[in-house]
Amino acid sequence: MRRDHRPYWMHAAWEKFENAWARHFLSPHFDRLGPSSKLTQPWHIDVFGPNISVGTSLHIVATPDQKVRLTVWSPSDHAGRVDIGDAVFIAPGTRILATKSIRIGHACLFAANSTITDSDWHGLYNRIDPAPEGRPVTLGDNVWIGDGAFVGKGVTIGDNAVVGARSVVTHDVPANAVVAGTPARVIKMLDADTLMQTRLDLVGEVHNITRFMDDGYRKSLAGNSLLGWLRSRLFPRRGD
Repeated sequence: MRRDHRPYWMHAAWEKFENAWARHFLSPHFDRLGPSSKLTQPWHIDVFGPNISVGTSLHIVATPDQKVRLTVWSPSDHAGRVDIGDAVFIAPGTRILATKSIRIGHACLFAANSTITDSDWHGLYNRIDPAPEGRPVTLGDNVWIGDGAFVGKGVTIGDNAVVGARSVVTHDVPANAVVAGTPARVIKMLDADTLMQTRLDLVGEVHNITRFMDDGYRKSLAGNSLLGWLRSRLFPRRGD
């Protein structure tokens, strides 16, 4: 399909179903899930473990073949946690895995199949320890993690930094740096004096993400009809 043929009312009904499913089945697994969250196909989002808190306007897109996983492995004497700020976007296949602490600032972007973890999960010699060593990971505000990138234990990434696709980050990244490679190295510095626009500007207020996405769907689906959608499903033609 080249475009979405659904009439707007059909999209709105589906979105209400997704929101109701997320509230009933997914929200109880968070310590806090802030208002105005948009969770696409929430049945493909796995939330496991205690102490997982999220701010306002979280946007997660999950798919059947690329689940999103937020995990805290926390034995009774070892309380790990994940804290996520406001207006964060998480693409399909992202994994955020904590045994100690992962803190993510406001307006961060996670491209598909990115991984953030604060632990190696097994020692080189002791591979059965039920409480693996962890070192906290901190991402500042407006950090962009590229497709398939990996951020490992003990790393701090400064505000506005960009991690290139498939990069492996094992050391701290300064604010406004663009890093890439394995291991990741600084390849460019952003101009700190240039005005930075972030998802906070777009959806940072509690209801902005809902309003923003609803307006977009109203425009893109304008003129669609039920008969047109049925025709596109049953008798697709070139250009659909």
